[in-house]
Amino acid sequence: MHAQTLYFLLTGAALLALGAPPAAAQAKPAPAIVLEGELERARLKAVLDQGPQRFIASLRVAPHMKGKRFMGFRIEGFAADSPLVNGAAVRPGDVVLEINREPVERPDQFMRAWEVVGDADSLEVELLRGTQRYIYKWTLLP
Repeated sequence: MHAQTLYFLLTGAALLALGAPPAAAQAKPAPAIVLEGELERARLKAVLDQGPQRFIASLRVAPHMKGKRFMGFRIEGFAADSPLVNGAAVRPGDVVLEINREPVERPDQFMRAWEVVGDADSLEVELLRGTQRYIYKWTLLP
């Protein structure tokens, strides 16, 4: 066997034995875009005081799936009196992934996020808009 052919065969066998490239060499998702602002605590408290049922009733949502995996809830629209209707952060089509770093996939997780927000110094909403992740962070003002 020619030496160059033997070299290519051995090199090819070695590469096959290595398998897939390490995770660090694989494509990474784009980092989230972080947008920050301020929000009066009284505005947030007014929403929280109405209760989670009222807040949920002000939204039209649908599950957002990636294959068979649930990713979050896609905002389909807002009721006219929704606290989100005039906001610039959450838009129809956005998929809400987390609130204050709490996932919101199941009702108990949403309730945990609802409770965490009430005592927090900030409000953080992570969402997916198309293929881009956004993190909106509001510092809560007295």
